[in-house]
Amino acid sequence: MKKLLILLLICCTVFSRGNSLLNEPQVKDLIDRVLKKMDLHSPEASDLVYKTGKVESGYKYLRQIKGPARGLFQCESWVAVDICKNYLAYRKSLMRKVADATKVKLSYFVDPKEEDWSYILETNIAAQIAMCRLHYRRIPKPLPSSLEGQAKYWKKYYNSMAGRGTVEDFLVRSA
Repeated sequence: MKKLLILLLICCTVFSRGNSLLNEPQVKDLIDRVLKKMDLHSPEASDLVYKTGKVESGYKYLRQIKGPARGLFQCESWVAVDICKNYLAYRKSLMRKVADATKVKLSYFVDPKEEDWSYILETNIAAQIAMCRLHYRRIPKPLPSSLEGQAKYWKKYYNSMAGRGTVEDFLVRSA
């Protein structure tokens, strides 16, 4: 039954391709440029960030349906604030690089507020990319390169074990 469900999801994905509102090569290029400006680029990082956007929003939604997450990568504002206060605050050089890469004033990183970050995450694609990458960067484990490894990593560290997403969702939606 599980294999049949996965096959059905794959078929639905294949037939619904092209429903993304954004051009795939342009999105990938933007991810690469932002990550390079942050000095956090690698093929694995770029690929995982891109696939996270595909899974989280399908590159269609800027606001979570019935939820607080914002942006193409569906980051919650409290997560962005936590990244600023508990990660970037101890990495001032990286904080400046992220501010430069996203064109967000440094003050929003130094004294972050959820209301501000909710707006930034909904309106600034570079900031969305940066927060997605930083979310993964805080994990003291290497980024996986296989699709199955990425699916498990996303579920455990980005979606969380309590989140509604599944490894199977990632496998299907990121294809």
